[in-house]
Amino acid sequence: LQPSTAASPLQLLRRAYLDVIGLPPTEEQIAAFEAKLDQGRLSDDVWRETVDDLLASPHYGEKWARHWLDAARYSDSDGFEKDKPRFVWFYRDWVVRSLNNDKPYDQFLQEQLAGDLMPGRTQDQLVATGFLRNSMINEEGGVDPEQFRMEAMFDRMDAVGKAMLGLTIQCTQCHNHKYDPFTQQEYYQLFSLLNNCDEAQATVYTEAEQTKRTQILKDVAAIEQSLKESHPEWSTSLTSWLNTMPAQSGNWTIMRPELDASGGQKHYLLDDGSILAQGYAPTKHTTEFTADTDLKSLTGFRIELLNDANLPHGGPGRSVDGLCALSEFQVVVTNKSTGKSQNVKLKSATADVNPAERELAAIYGDKSKDRRVTGPVSYAMDGNNLTAWGIDVGGGRSNVPRNAVFVPESPMISDAGFRVTFKLVQMHGGWNSDDNQNNNLGRFRLSVTSDAEPAADLIPAGVRKLAGARDSLRRANLETAFSVWRTTVPEFADANQKIEALWQQHPQGTTQLVLSERVKPRATYLLTRGDFLKPADQVTSGIPEVLNSDHAAIPSNRLELAQWMTRPAAPTTARAIVNRLWQEYFGIGIVRTAEDLGTQGEYPSHPELLDWLAVELREHRWSLKHIHRLILTSATWRQSSVVSAELLTRDPENRLLARGPRQRVSGEGVRDIFLTASGLLNRDTGGPSVYPPAPEFLFQPPASYGPKTWALETGANRYRRALYTFRFRSVPYPVLQNFDTPRGDVACVRRTRSNTPLQALTTLNEELFMECSRALGAELAKADGDETKKIQTLMRRCVTRQASTVELGKMRTFLEAQRARFATDAKAAAELAGLPTPSEDSGVRESSAKSNVANQAAWTALARVVLNLDETITKE
Repeated sequence: LQPSTAASPLQLLRRAYLDVIGLPPTEEQIAAFEAKLDQGRLSDDVWRETVDDLLASPHYGEKWARHWLDAARYSDSDGFEKDKPRFVWFYRDWVVRSLNNDKPYDQFLQEQLAGDLMPGRTQDQLVATGFLRNSMINEEGGVDPEQFRMEAMFDRMDAVGKAMLGLTIQCTQCHNHKYDPFTQQEYYQLFSLLNNCDEAQATVYTEAEQTKRTQILKDVAAIEQSLKESHPEWSTSLTSWLNTMPAQSGNWTIMRPELDASGGQKHYLLDDGSILAQGYAPTKHTTEFTADTDLKSLTGFRIELLNDANLPHGGPGRSVDGLCALSEFQVVVTNKSTGKSQNVKLKSATADVNPAERELAAIYGDKSKDRRVTGPVSYAMDGNNLTAWGIDVGGGRSNVPRNAVFVPESPMISDAGFRVTFKLVQMHGGWNSDDNQNNNLGRFRLSVTSDAEPAADLIPAGVRKLAGARDSLRRANLETAFSVWRTTVPEFADANQKIEALWQQHPQGTTQLVLSERVKPRATYLLTRGDFLKPADQVTSGIPEVLNSDHAAIPSNRLELAQWMTRPAAPTTARAIVNRLWQEYFGIGIVRTAEDLGTQGEYPSHPELLDWLAVELREHRWSLKHIHRLILTSATWRQSSVVSAELLTRDPENRLLARGPRQRVSGEGVRDIFLTASGLLNRDTGGPSVYPPAPEFLFQPPASYGPKTWALETGANRYRRALYTFRFRSVPYPVLQNFDTPRGDVACVRRTRSNTPLQALTTLNEELFMECSRALGAELAKADGDETKKIQTLMRRCVTRQASTVELGKMRTFLEAQRARFATDAKAAAELAGLPTPSEDSGVRESSAKSNVANQAAWTALARVVLNLDETITKE
């Protein structure tokens, strides 16, 4: 076969725009490109300049991020049952930025596998580990959190195999691979390197929030420094205050209770005696914890709220903000001497935080009309389930350990000790199970004391006992205690008020699913038939022998694994990604089975080319833009896509590359083309996911398991790129689903591409696509110039070319027919154009209005036709 001739300059321009940034060129961009042509001829220098400009566009990262996000199982919800929203757009934006900055691909992989372990790691590197956390999460009632943690682990292994290694390794979860040289033992050795992690949820800030946060902390420090300078005796006074405070730490007996298994929420008793709540999070419930103590008297009960990496924002609560609310703290005590039990009547309570009263808002509206509030700790012992002790004092200070102490009316005495049952009433979550927010305690610890007049500890843990030390640690802890002590000094009132005003401006931040390495290693076992309930022999870390050709040292953690995976001798890492790049340009990879470069995958159509591209990537600092540039400037990619009968017969799929690529763009691309051509596209980049038009019934039962929020956009966010559309796994956005976009359930490195009537019905009738036709039609109807000029504008915006003479004639005829039709049917005209129906009055003004509406409707109809051409949504 002989290569085809080169495509025309404008065909190449449109092809490049769709391939590189996923958007068609605008009229201005087309004109600028044509101005560089030499009598219609395209020089290599001009083409290279065009390619470089596109690769430098901020929209390059948006287009190519979509392909990586498929592999990363990116979605904005948990999956399973209620499919709760998750806030992980920081990871999506990190991918976009990384690609725009041409982050070396080896570093790109390493940060996603082990960014949290990198020395001096940045927020971005921590966010990158969201790749491994994009698995679905199951918080149904009655689930075993460990089972679904293991399911997430299997999913991570699958994603690493497909996305990074280009290999199907999930078979070896249950048995030795039947076709490729991977053993089940090796699978779990590799598994162990990912298994020593907490399912962390970190607080992250946008660049603007980081700037604001830095300034607030700086201003607070300046005010505190001013107080210290004006009161040079502050250190002595603070130390004296610390020494007069009741000694708390050594006089509490930590209870290690029996764990409450009711209500579906799972509790774990940790080594320090604290309790961690995981799995299902009921919106309203009471948990009970019972333990014995040998103390002869009981004078107080303490609850400590503790941070944990497995909680949103690190806790100490389980709400989306890492907060919690304790509606009632109740205690039942059994005297072991007499066997009698009593409900303890509490006389007082103290806490290290007592926020002002705040009314709780329900996501879906509290139909009970109860006024539920959070506030000071006294609300947790007032016998009213509508009030609760809360810990929300604003961003920057709420996600920290807290403690409260409850004192009985009189001490309890028993020579044989006591059996104590703590009842933690938590009624401040969603108003019912549909309102699936929660305000549950996340990690907490229960203690008892026999001390006289016990009280809550007002200063951070560990500060008091170090206050007397004479070293840098003492000074650091005194600095920490200063922020508490100053609030007790009357003459500091004005300064305290200014500081509090600053703290109220502190950004809340966003929670992001990340990984956090455990201090105490978690043992990994080979699982019989992949069943987490059937552990066999314990395994140590390792890697598949066939992927370790240079006999590198065996990785001992995720960071070493990430470095091993991108070593020069790694046989599949570079091949897998260049094959997928090729796939996006030509529709089929050099290896068709992009997810499987193993023996059961298709043999490469051009093995030498695959190897050469992989080496090019490695030898050019793993620059993906280098590979893009090579492909885009190649004669192969620049061929015309016109296919002869002979070529179609001999090579229907173009595997031999004797012509240029031609295929429908991705689902996101279809929508983005319409928005761009219509002039509606909002080109803002990054930020939270948005909610464009979607059928309301989708988010209500029975279409959805429970009601979901879909805050329909009414402003410019309505027209953001499809990349930013909020994605529920259980209720996929219909437009994208109709065009074969994956749901994010599993890693996908090769999309299917279908051609169905539903797709045509979507682009013709879906609300946003109709808005595009109306916007374009209205613009053309009001534009200056003759009809021919307007039609040519329409064609250039939709298909990047001029209309032929025949096409012009057909479109003029169509316009005339539509004007005549709408002139006699004002209602139909107004409906199509999205305008109010003109008055039926026969006056001149009304007649003119009807004519204008009919004209705009005719142009809308024509715009709708051209936008729905196969050519409009096809790259050729």
